[in-house]
Amino acid sequence: MTAADEDRYAERVHRLCVPIALRPGGRVWIGPLLPDDRDLLSREYATLSPESKWNRFLAAVPELTPSMLDQLVDEVDGVDHVALVAFLETQAGLVPAGVGRLVRYPDHPGAADMAFTVKDEYQGRGIATALARSLVARAPKGVTRILTEVAHGNLAPLAILGKLGSMQVFQSSEGVVDVEVKLAGHEEDSAAESTCLHRRPGIPSPAHPRLDAQHHGLPPTA
Repeated sequence: MTAADEDRYAERVHRLCVPIALRPGGRVWIGPLLPDDRDLLSREYATLSPESKWNRFLAAVPELTPSMLDQLVDEVDGVDHVALVAFLETQAGLVPAGVGRLVRYPDHPGAADMAFTVKDEYQGRGIATALARSLVARAPKGVTRILTEVAHGNLAPLAILGKLGSMQVFQSSEGVVDVEVKLAGHEEDSAAESTCLHRRPGIPSPAHPRLDAQHHGLPPTA
């Protein structure tokens, strides 16, 4: 990271981000993903371990392609597609530590997909939880449920999603589970649509903010 990066992150954090204290100590700043973050997203994704990349996309995705970056950056509108970046305070200064996003399903406006990724060296510090709660606070209007997919055996995101509301987990396919979270305070609102949750009629699978109809077996994004 260059001195110019440090200055740019510091200016951005104090202008656009909200500080959140981390339970083990320290502080993370969370704010919106910006239209000029394509290079940042691509560069930081490349630093992830193969396991973290797999857990994020449920497929082998060595790098983000231009078309993926179109979806992950250019299609963020802050209304139906919310994306946030977390900057961690370290002894070396502010560093980008994670990204999260919430994307409304077009055919089911009361439901949204959620995804979050934290760089390997900063995992276990509460950053993903801070991202998830910040996404819910900025959720698209009318969204009462999270519907997403998680790699079987990847317990960390399940623990985080379970903090957001009433959670159910369904076996989906080999190596993958479907997760439904009725957001706290919206259990009654989402009950009327509960019959469509597990098989999610009208919701293409896979549905993660890869947002790529061809995705199964192909690379998604961060």
